Amino acid sequence: MAISVIPTECGVHLMARRSLSEWYVIAELIDRMHAAGATEAEVAELLGYSTQTIVNWRKGSGQPSVGDVREFFAHFGNGDEEAMLYMQQVVRNKKADLKIMEADPRFNMLMLGKGELHYRYLFKWWPGIFPGIVQTRSFHFDVLQPLDGNSDEVAERSWDFKQRRAKGIRSRADDYELAIIIGASAFLWLSALTPSSRRQQLDHLKECNTWPGWDIRVMAGPNTLGSGYELFLPDGKTTAGPGFVYTEVRDRSWCVEESKRVKLYHEPIKPNWARATPLEEFLDAERDRLA
Repeated sequence: MAISVIPTECGVHLMARRSLSEWYVIAELIDRMHAAGATEAEVAELLGYSTQTIVNWRKGSGQPSVGDVREFFAHFGNGDEEAMLYMQQVVRNKKADLKIMEADPRFNMLMLGKGELHYRYLFKWWPGIFPGIVQTRSFHFDVLQPLDGNSDEVAERSWDFKQRRAKGIRSRADDYELAIIIGASAFLWLSALTPSSRRQQLDHLKECNTWPGWDIRVMAGPNTLGSGYELFLPDGKTTAGPGFVYTEVRDRSWCVEESKRVKLYHEPIKPNWARATPLEEFLDAERDRLA
């Protein structure tokens, strides 16, 4: 896979130059209206606004209030209260003109899910665990649930979200690149699985690596990537927002969009990508240990 460079504004659609908060609101409105087959006029009638107001929201020249978001989700949210609460937080963030969106990791994962549908270049560095979109059900429930101490209800909701994200990426009909580097230590968690579940997880990783646009490598040696993060670059995609980085600690996460900071995360990728081992090569070399 060719590692992309950070695109300049030249040739990038206006939507990609908006703030991350503005973009998320626009994308959420458009995606949910599209899924429901609703027009601006129909949304306007339901919410008690003029059609032009809804048009402005979709263009980003206006923005719904926290109450408007609640009303919109009452009609188009399909009962997704978590998504409604996050969109309300995004609206507040925009009004406060904050450039770093801070929330608990579960909330900002919704931003990742949206980015995975609209950005052309996606990079994921997971040093100690498999990314959620490549996990099997056994890995999620038999390894992660006991570690996180989540209830069955929370674990099921989290698993459903991971599945929807993976399905959303795979259903994309446009051209995109998904580059993933997994730390070799992530494979140590396989020892907590039964032999059949372990093989299922490894087979699933290999299957993911064959999907168009996907490329998975393993970092078995020293690197300069630092702690885990995910990078999203529009790279000419007209429906994407500004480039941003997602990173987290145990109880908080951040979506950073300042271009200078995004560049700091982007620059180490290419040299470290060259140091990482292609997935199939790593699995072949470690076949006996991972069996």
